[in-house]
Amino acid sequence: MSPLLRGWDPIMGMNARNKLIAEVNSKNAIRLVNNKYETKQALTDAGAPTSPTVRLVRTRREIKDIDWAAMPDSWAMKPNQGLGGSGIMLAAGRQDSHWRKVSGKPLSQNDITSHLARIIDGDFSPRLTDWALFEPLIHAHPALARMSFQGLPDIRVICVGDEPRLAMLRLPTKHSGGRANLHQRAIGAAVDLDTGRVTKARVGTQPIESHPDTGYPLIGAAVPHWTAVLDAASRCAAATGLRYLGADIVVDRTRGPLILEVNARPGLQIQNISGQGLIASIALDEGISR
Repeated sequence: MSPLLRGWDPIMGMNARNKLIAEVNSKNAIRLVNNKYETKQALTDAGAPTSPTVRLVRTRREIKDIDWAAMPDSWAMKPNQGLGGSGIMLAAGRQDSHWRKVSGKPLSQNDITSHLARIIDGDFSPRLTDWALFEPLIHAHPALARMSFQGLPDIRVICVGDEPRLAMLRLPTKHSGGRANLHQRAIGAAVDLDTGRVTKARVGTQPIESHPDTGYPLIGAAVPHWTAVLDAASRCAAATGLRYLGADIVVDRTRGPLILEVNARPGLQIQNISGQGLIASIALDEGISR
């Protein structure tokens, strides 16, 4: 066990987490995962599944060079260094010369280019300027779509080196606006690492057994392609150089598990969802200090 962890309660607090990250996650590795494009390249080189980049737009001048007719009918546009899911635009299909949003409302080319300019101007990034990535739109695996209210559910896996230690599903709700954000009252559902099945779930501090909007039973529900999900998460450390990380993974209905992001500073809510302290999980062996 890392000396840093001795003397702490098995529940990890913010100070303990920050000290642990400072000890085991290098600045270069943190800098890498803050750049989505470079992270995707590193993951691909390590044989980890991630969504391909359809188009990279780095300057306002490059916006004029986009061949919109050659773009796929559905896509996700996101800031390269955006935080918390801000600045993402989704196109769910094409209608003549226009696209449509997931809601079905029209999305004009002017809407798209204006949003692109905002991304490049750094409106959604801690940097003064940023890049924009276009990726194929992800469609949730039917087994996960049934557990959610619209939106895209994902799986957060906490890893120590290449070993997954805790996992949870984040399931959109009507209250969360279809986003898998626990702070906006999405569902957090603990997933057993051995079986890939949900063992408990809650919205905020309230334990639940079924989805509050759909009534779909959650306890005992299985995450599809679970072995492949854990394999994807286990590849993130070698790809990025992080020793303690949170891997955010989605399961696409045709492409299977895909790594969306790798987090150098994963949040602590997973402890409340799973009923397990992160320090106890990390202290299972000497992995953190290898």
